[in-house]
Amino acid sequence: MADTNLADNNLAETNSQPAQKTSQELSALALEHLKTMLRLAGFDVVAAQESFANDTLTLAVSGPDATMLIGPQGQTLDAFQYLLMLMTNRGQQTRLRLTVDADGHRARRARKLSDFAQELAAEVGKTGQEAVTDSLNPMERRIIHTALADHPDVETYSEGQEPQRYVVVTPRRN
Repeated sequence: MADTNLADNNLAETNSQPAQKTSQELSALALEHLKTMLRLAGFDVVAAQESFANDTLTLAVSGPDATMLIGPQGQTLDAFQYLLMLMTNRGQQTRLRLTVDADGHRARRARKLSDFAQELAAEVGKTGQEAVTDSLNPMERRIIHTALADHPDVETYSEGQEPQRYVVVTPRRN
């Protein structure tokens, strides 16, 4: 009889939905999850909320081990961000957009990509030939598209399949 009750309890836990949280509650939860992940991974860092607006949260990580969190081409940082997003939004109707930055890496990368986008636009304007980027993650592609959205001479679009998607910069059609 005890086995049946245990099975019933497990079934009830499987079918129950987690309580829905507000964006502010999800924001606090995300920060706590990140602090726990970093502590368990053994990083000597401090995590803090950098900004929160319109269901978009940016968390900043700083400290002696912050650059280790970035990893090759930002892949470790992307992985932490992805896991944190899954943990925070699990079972929630409200989806919090999360960005995790370490030692200002994302801001530096955004500036570099914006400058690169302008260089590509100048090249396309000069030659009339389209130019393509290397494979970029969705956030990096968005930076390129945004940087050139109002450019009078070029337009952009993405091609390829993940994780090999890239941006094409082409002369603007009139």
